[in-house]
Amino acid sequence: MKDKQESLIQLKREISQTVDYWVCYRVGRTLYQVSIQEQANGQTNEGEITTERFPFYVGMKQRMRQLAEEKEALGFRPLTEAEQAVHVIEASEESSLDPAFFDPAIRLAWLFLGLGVLLFVLPYERLNNFAFGLGLYVWYETFRQAGLPKIFRRYFHGMFGALMVLQVLSAFELEREVQPYYASLSVLSAVMLVLLVVQHHLKKTDQIGQGKRVSRRKITEYPDFEE
Repeated sequence: MKDKQESLIQLKREISQTVDYWVCYRVGRTLYQVSIQEQANGQTNEGEITTERFPFYVGMKQRMRQLAEEKEALGFRPLTEAEQAVHVIEASEESSLDPAFFDPAIRLAWLFLGLGVLLFVLPYERLNNFAFGLGLYVWYETFRQAGLPKIFRRYFHGMFGALMVLQVLSAFELEREVQPYYASLSVLSAVMLVLLVVQHHLKKTDQIGQGKRVSRRKITEYPDFEE
């Protein structure tokens, strides 16, 4: 519950016959801002959704607090518990992955697999450097993807850390000893890339015909006007 509160800020301002709502929430490393205005007659105007993309999670909470302070200076106030009980915003999911990423992802998976097999059967220490370079490239490409699922994001960050450790060990003339680890990491990375592509296509099939937007629920239910 605490994490949910820290990742969602809802403010309200009442001016004459209109009520303005401002909502700020984060999904992954993307920060969303949405403005909603409700008229006394029940008409609702939803403003444009603005996003900010952060390379790391550091600084996101501070940015949310800064935006909230700016809005409070304009007359907004936090929602009461009763008002929070009625959802103003249902947060959208993380942005989807770039479809252009998946064709090279398959080729990279084949490269990883082939390199892993070579590392297992050939005692050629320079292959370690190829595995290290390919791993860094894949980590960079996946790091740029806004909608990378959490499990894959954690894996590729872990792969990056493991590559750094292996490279340090190689600097101490332990290339032969770390080669099996490079091989295992290459094969496992190939499997993860394939699983990522498969998951994307399955998810894409489920989302056919569905629009991607932030959904809103009305704050107040207005009774029908009697004729």
